[in-house]
Amino acid sequence: MQSTCVLMSEGSFHATYLMSLWLEEFGAAPSFGGVFIRDDPGRAGLYRQRIAFHLAHAGKRDLTPSEWEKLRHLYEDLGETDEAMLRMYGVPSLPGDLPERLGFLGENLNAANVRSWAEDLCRREPTPYFFVFLDRLLAPWWIELAPGRIINGHSAVLPHARGMYASEQVAAERNMERFRLCVGATVHFVDNGVDTGPLIRAERLRDPFAFRTLWECKGASFWTAFDLLVGVARDVSLRSGTLPAGLRVVAPDDRAFRSKDFDASRRLAAVAGYVSMKQHAAAR
Repeated sequence: MQSTCVLMSEGSFHATYLMSLWLEEFGAAPSFGGVFIRDDPGRAGLYRQRIAFHLAHAGKRDLTPSEWEKLRHLYEDLGETDEAMLRMYGVPSLPGDLPERLGFLGENLNAANVRSWAEDLCRREPTPYFFVFLDRLLAPWWIELAPGRIINGHSAVLPHARGMYASEQVAAERNMERFRLCVGATVHFVDNGVDTGPLIRAERLRDPFAFRTLWECKGASFWTAFDLLVGVARDVSLRSGTLPAGLRVVAPDDRAFRSKDFDASRRLAAVAGYVSMKQHAAAR
C-alpha cells in the first residue's frame, strides 16, 4: 500500500519552487495528501493573485520593473534570495487550479484546531507522512502524534549548520572550511530539538564560491533541499516494504542559529564574509 505524503510549507516565494516540484511529482496520485500552507485562511484571495502571476510569467528569469513591483506587492517578504532564485531558475510554474487545492492551517501550527486536523489525518489509512518546510518549531505533541513520520527539508548540511539562516551565519564568521561543509541541504526526521533529528539524506554544493553572490549560493541550497525532500517523499510513497532509517550524527557544536540573531548588521557581515571567502578561494 502506498503511503500518503502531506506537504506543510511556508507561503514564501522561494517555497513556491518546492510546491512546483511537489505538484509535478505527485499531481493527483493516490499518494498525494495535499499541500497545506502556514498562513491565515483569510489570505486565500492573495494566493489566487499570486498564482495568477505565476501562470502569467512562468519560466521568466528577467522581469520588467513593473513586474518586479507587482511581485514585491504579492510577496511582502520577498528578499535577496528570492530574487536570486528567480533569476537562476525562473518564475515557478503552478497549476491554475491550485487555489482550490491549497489548505490553510493558520499561522500557529501548534494550535488546537491544527492538532484536531492532524489527529484526524493520522486516524486514516494509510497513515500519512508529513513533509515540512517551515520557519516555526513544531510542538512536542506533533512528535508524539506522528513519530518517525515528520520529515524536514533544511537548506544547509547537517550537523554543520543548524537553525535559521544557517549558511549565512557561517559566512558571517568567514570560516571557509566550515562554510564548504555546510553549504547544501539535508532531509531529516523531526524530533524535539532544532535540526537534531536523524539524517535521511544530505548533499553538499560542489563549489559554494561558484556563485556571484551569497544569495545565489543560498538559492541553490534551497533548490537542493526541495529536490531532496520531493525525492524522499517519492521513495516513501512507492517503497511499501522499506522506510528511511535515519542516522543520528553528533553536531560539531551545540549552537542552533536563531532568526532574531540575523539582524541587519549580521546580514552585512554575511555578505562581506562571502565576498572575502570567494576572493580568497579564487586566489588559491
